[in-house]
Order: sequence, then structure tokens, then C-alpha cells
Amino acid sequence: MKKKLNKNKLASLVALGALMLFVIHSCKKEIYTQTTTDDVNITGYLEKYPEQFSLFTQILQRSKTDGYLGAYGKYTMFTPNNEAVIAWLKALNKTSVEQMTPAELKDVVRFHVLSDTVATNKFTDGKLTQITLFGQYLQTGVVFKNGVSSYVVNKLATIVQSNVRTGNGIIHVIDRVLIPSTKTLAVTIEGNARYSIFTEALKATGFYDSLNYAQAIVPDTTRRFQTVVLESDSAIRAAGFANFAALRDRLSKTGNPRSPTDSLWMYVAYHISPGASYLPDIISTPSLSTLVPGEIVTTKLVGTKVLLNDDEFNGVIEPGVEVNRLFSDFTTSNGVLHESKSFYKIKPRVPTGVFFDIGDQPELKALSAWRIPGQFVTLLQNGKLITAGIRLDAYRSGTISPVYTTPPLPIDGSGRSYANRDLIQFNMTTSNTARSIWIEIRTPMLVKGKYKVWICYTVNGNGPLSQLGMDVGTPQEQLLPNLVDFTQNLTSSGVVTANAALPSADGLMLTNGFKRYLATTADIRDGVPGLQPVSINNQWSNMPAKLAGVVDVKTTDKHWIRFTTLRGNQSNNMNIDMIHFIPIDDDQNYPRFSPNGLIYKKP
Repeated sequence: MKKKLNKNKLASLVALGALMLFVIHSCKKEIYTQTTTDDVNITGYLEKYPEQFSLFTQILQRSKTDGYLGAYGKYTMFTPNNEAVIAWLKALNKTSVEQMTPAELKDVVRFHVLSDTVATNKFTDGKLTQITLFGQYLQTGVVFKNGVSSYVVNKLATIVQSNVRTGNGIIHVIDRVLIPSTKTLAVTIEGNARYSIFTEALKATGFYDSLNYAQAIVPDTTRRFQTVVLESDSAIRAAGFANFAALRDRLSKTGNPRSPTDSLWMYVAYHISPGASYLPDIISTPSLSTLVPGEIVTTKLVGTKVLLNDDEFNGVIEPGVEVNRLFSDFTTSNGVLHESKSFYKIKPRVPTGVFFDIGDQPELKALSAWRIPGQFVTLLQNGKLITAGIRLDAYRSGTISPVYTTPPLPIDGSGRSYANRDLIQFNMTTSNTARSIWIEIRTPMLVKGKYKVWICYTVNGNGPLSQLGMDVGTPQEQLLPNLVDFTQNLTSSGVVTANAALPSADGLMLTNGFKRYLATTADIRDGVPGLQPVSINNQWSNMPAKLAGVVDVKTTDKHWIRFTTLRGNQSNNMNIDMIHFIPIDDDQNYPRFSPNGLIYKKP
């Protein structure tokens, strides 16, 4: 199947390679697509065109699968044409289909069939979501030549005719016979001289055996596959380990590298992820889970590079390692193999306070209007959010866009200041279909541990009442106990204006689940006072932080905080400035923040 691409699209896709989703889906016309009547099933269709499929028809008949594929059902068959079968037989030193056993041919058929109808508009760059009857995934991708794009399967077979509709499924004609993988992850790694040190580490820790199994012994198909990202010998040596003995001596401290408490065991387990993750799968999610409980590998795509553990943690840039694409995306019988260009291991961390200004998202930082006074940016453009760090209720129609705004310097007319001068406004209600019921905000990296969660906002008399949750809809879902009412200011804590400047005010607020998060005029740093007024009319109370509750973060990773609206039927703006995640045993009152970016620590 071929499609025409203009020069701009071609240049963009070549730059991204096989890592990005198929933008060619935007092409409307598919060349070579044929449609048959519903009374012809897959077997019947192949028999109608012997000039193309007589040899594969023989394969179906000899393997006794022709009746199966001629019966009622829903199938997708990647069908090799006669030229493909001839080339395959020649490579096996065979001259006819009869020289193959029925069992061998049955496996060939099973590897070419999916038990669902999958047209090319459902293809993704990477593995197909539906597994073959043989029990392995197929990969799809795109190749480009002379301005023409073509689908390829398993990096080998080109689809020359697509989406042939039959009474019981779809046929895609290919120019090569697909060959299933026969070696396990363990055997594949051991058989490559590049990985001799990692092979020894696999055997010492017992993971060689756990990566060397036949799929048939795993009844649960969701647990049949694993993904390994490993380093070559040269990468391990470049990290200072001349051989496996040096790696073992440095990492194995318990004397038992098969123990989950041993650092060598954890090093290997950190390189193994459950499931089959190809590079497109890796870049489409922010992290890979590993076999080390609670530890993940973060992932990102920068240009055409896939980076692992390339993070910013508490304002510090932590350079990651690059995936070696030349030696990645290798399918084995029980998983996928990738290689990193450099050595990496678990990063030891302890729970640390994270003070998240939600304007600090990469896409927002790239805006020319970022933190420019008086700017007002709609975040929902052309029906899509311009930042990956926010998600909206997908079931609402006509959702009014969230807005990123930077009020005038240094304090707006109501006497309100904002950390770093910016905030985001969300329209939240339960009754107006033009507004959202829930929104989610992606957090920065949180180290596993228990944190108090503070929502820092500016008061709105028509603000919503919200229930907060962490990672809603996942096995790690947690609901926070305290509702956040965006109509409440700091006087809701029991402090009145006359006592707002007293030292006891902060303690009373904390006791009742509130705090100041902005530096006040009484806070001094390097001789510079904060800007939030104290006990001047009611301005001091307009920027509260409300305790939503405690979350127990089980996995070091970025997480999603969801705000679900429980009340509101007007134009309910929810104006959020910051979210604080503070370890439960740390001081909750400090640090404080100011519009000019200064951070004020506890005196």
C-alpha cells in the first residue's frame, strides 16, 4: 500500500524515523485497496486469485487451516503472495510446499493471522495491539523511497495490497513470508558477544532462567512477555567495570546476588520491564515499570533521541542515557530487547519536598508569553491542550479552555500576589456542559514516601468544591480526605484580620488545615521582604493553601493529581498557583514564595 506525501511531511517523518505515530493516517486515499462481497471468505478469496495466492493456498490446505479461515469469524491475515513463498522456500532449500510438514506450515499460518479485523487505519508505529495466533506480536512501520511511503511488517515485509475486505475479515498482501522468533530473551542476549558481561550478571542473579521460558508455559497471555534494556560490554567498561567480576564486587554487598536486597540483583532487575515495549511504546509513556518494587525508568523523546532517566528533580537537571536505536526493537520469542548507549542504575533518593508551580511545564515555558506581565494564553487550541501536563474531562462537550495568565506587576488590583506572578484558571462545574467536571495535572518527580498535599490558590467567590485524587483509575489510586473549597480564604482557618500578624496565627492555620504559602511582608531574605500583605483589610487572606490530605507515593515517578468538581453551577473558576508535596515529618509552613521568584526559608 502506497501513499503520496508532500516534501514537508516526508522531511518530518524521516527525522522522527519509526518512532512516531503514523502521520500518514491523514492521507485520505489508499492505493491498491480492494473490496469483495461478503459471501467470499478469506480462503475463498485466495482461491479466486491463484496467480497471486496458489502457493499460500497450498499451505492452508496442507496445514488443514483452510476450513478454519473459510468459516465465520473475524480475522486479519497478512498473506504472502506467490513470489514471497517461492523466495521463502528457496531460503529453506525447499522446492515445494509438500516438503514442509503440516505442523511446520500450521505455525507459519498462525504467525500470519490475528483473531480480529485490523485495517491499516488501526496500525500504530510499533507492535499491533492484537497478538497473532502463534502468540507473538507483529510490528508495523513505514519506509520512504522517492517520496512514496509504504507500510512494512516486522521491518521486512512490505504491504503491497491492503484492506482487502472479505466476509470474515481483512487481507493485507505482503511480499515476504514472516518468520517468528524462536530464541528467548536469555538465549538471544547470551548469543550476542556484545553482552557477555550482562549475560554473566543475568546468570549470577537468577534472571537468566526467568528470561528463558517458552510462552506456552505461561497461561496468562498478558504475562508472557518482558522487555530488557541492557548495556553492551563497552558501555559497562566505560563506566569503570573492566569485567563482570569488577561489576559484582562493586554492587553485590550481601554475598547473595540472587537476593532482592542485593544491589547486583536490583541492578539487573532495574533493566527488566514486564510486557512487550517497543520504542514507540516507550516514548508514548513517561516511564517504564521495572522488576524492582516501586522503581521506574523515566522515558522521553528529544528530537529523534530516546532518553532514559533524563530528569529534572527539584530544579536539578539529571542527564540520562540514550537508547541505541541500531541495537533496539529486537523481537524474541518471549519479549523485546533494547540497548542503552551508557551504563545506568537505580538513583537512590529520599522523600523531598516538591513545591510545584503549575506554570513550570515545558510547553508553557516555551511560550513567548511565559511569565510576561499582562499575558493571557488559552491552553486549549484547535481542540487540543498545548501542554501534556494537563488532562480534561473527555466526556464534556464544548469545554471552555483553561487559561495560563500572568497578572500585572507586582501585585494586581485586589492586593493578590502569585508565586512567580503566574497561575492557571480552570472552568469547573457539575451542570454546564461547556465546563469540565474534572481536570488532572501531572506532578513533577515524587520519590516514594508519604506527603501532605497542599493546594495553593487564589479565592473566587464562585469557586468550585473539589475532591482530590492521585492516579485515579490506576491500581495506585488514592482519594484525599479533605475537600478543597475554592471560595474559602485564610479566615476559614479561624484567624481573623486583627490577629493575622501574630506569631500564633500560623500555628492556628496549620491546625485547621490551612497555611500561608506566599512570603509575607514580615518574611525577609537578603534584606528583601516578601510582598504578601499581613493584616491589611482582607488582602492577606486571599491566597490560601489548603491541606487536601496525605498521599502514600508507592512508586518514584511523576503522578496525576485529579480535581473532581462536587459543587458549582455558575462560571466557577478554579485558580491554581502551586501544589506542595511535603514529607509528613517536614515543616509544613516553609519555604514560602514570592512573585519575584525568591524563596524564603524558615527564619
